[in-house]
Amino acid sequence: MKTILALIDFSDVTPKIVEHAHAHAKAFGSDIVLMHVVPPEPLVVDFEPPAVPPDIFKERQRALLAMRDSLMEQGVNATAQLFGGLLLETVLAQIRQLNPDVIIMGSHGHGALYHLIVGSVTEGIIKHAARPVLVIPSMPAPETTPLKAAAKKTRRSMKTGTLIGALGGTPAPL
Repeated sequence: MKTILALIDFSDVTPKIVEHAHAHAKAFGSDIVLMHVVPPEPLVVDFEPPAVPPDIFKERQRALLAMRDSLMEQGVNATAQLFGGLLLETVLAQIRQLNPDVIIMGSHGHGALYHLIVGSVTEGIIKHAARPVLVIPSMPAPETTPLKAAAKKTRRSMKTGTLIGALGGTPAPL
């Protein structure tokens, strides 16, 4: 794995994306490309594509370069790329050009209505990028899974002299 493309959106999942990219780069000796696309302001009346606001572009550039510098201080070869344009189309074009070994990106878990109206960049990348995609959820991992909860319940029951199956069932005397 030579190149890891980390798609940065400056949301709450961004630190997790950078953390996973760093861990993979350290494990495989990979280079990281941090990429962010500043989308244009919404089109209201005009038929011309709107421009990317320069102040937002510069602010995001500074933040992206700070992430790159932090990774480099930790011994990982990293570059930063910032683009302005339509999000999905720009990312897919850069994926074709970079040909990364893996893409790491976040998911925000929006509902079906949001996907119907806005669409999903994550879904579009998974569908159209011919590269493996590691999707980092923005939601924190649950502290316990149903199987772990059932195992805890079984251990508690064993202490009281009754065995309850890990996946449910009726109590059986010990």
